[in-house]
Amino acid sequence: MTADAEVAAPIAARDLPPILGLWRRFVAQRSAVIGFVIVLFVILVGSVGPAFTPHPFDETDLLNTWSPPSENNMLGTDRLGRDILSRLIVGARTSLVVAVTVLAITLLIGVAVGMAAGYLGGWIDGLLMRTVDVMLAFPAVIVAILVTSVLGSGETTVIISLSIVWWSGVARLTRSLTIVLRQELFIDAAIVSGTPLPLILWRHILPNIFAPILVRTSVGVGFIIMAEATLSFLGLGIQEPQASWGGMIRDGLPMLGADPYLALFGSLALGVTIIGFNLLGDGLRDMLDPRLQGR
Repeated sequence: MTADAEVAAPIAARDLPPILGLWRRFVAQRSAVIGFVIVLFVILVGSVGPAFTPHPFDETDLLNTWSPPSENNMLGTDRLGRDILSRLIVGARTSLVVAVTVLAITLLIGVAVGMAAGYLGGWIDGLLMRTVDVMLAFPAVIVAILVTSVLGSGETTVIISLSIVWWSGVARLTRSLTIVLRQELFIDAAIVSGTPLPLILWRHILPNIFAPILVRTSVGVGFIIMAEATLSFLGLGIQEPQASWGGMIRDGLPMLGADPYLALFGSLALGVTIIGFNLLGDGLRDMLDPRLQGR
């Protein structure tokens, strides 16, 4: 290789479009790719799967209860003779709907509170952060259980309860990132030029804190799905006849020794989904980390 060619190679690498460079770093991580494939599969199953279930998810057959996997019921049936595979597919949609809704609410509240506290400071910061400290002082699942006990069970209650306990973590992360950016010269330049506060937050602060929040969000999806399954497992979340993975695990525990299929497949779906989102979050963190851009 000539000297000119040796110089041209690193220059060509540096001249790659930013999005292509990010993608190359992402696909270079085997665990991140595995997480991405798992998450993509779960999203596809939850989005279009319920339209192609082999049986109606709430169809009962009392003459075919606790059936092992067979040609008609690929993963067996539960205590009411309902097809486990069909309920797993519909349960994926339930988990995704809850997770996406909770994330939308927590991001809206947490990012707004965090940017206000970090940028304005003073008594506003003190008031908002003391509220966040109170929320973080209690285990999230315990607070969610208390809220669902007061408001009653159901999908809407699960979304409300998880939103109440999840926004505080997003708010604290956003505040920390905003405080760092508030000291940058380009923020001072925007202030001197007369840019209104809402535009400073929207155009200058938010785009620069998006990457860490995205990573926090991707990891948080797994925890939200696990929390929803926990509430359903305890009988405080999604109720019959609606399908949920936590409810399926709860229903399958009494027959774990004789007919383990319901609890086994429900636990497997839940565990693989949580692992997938965690792997994806780790991959996004490494991909967006500026310290790794030259590696």
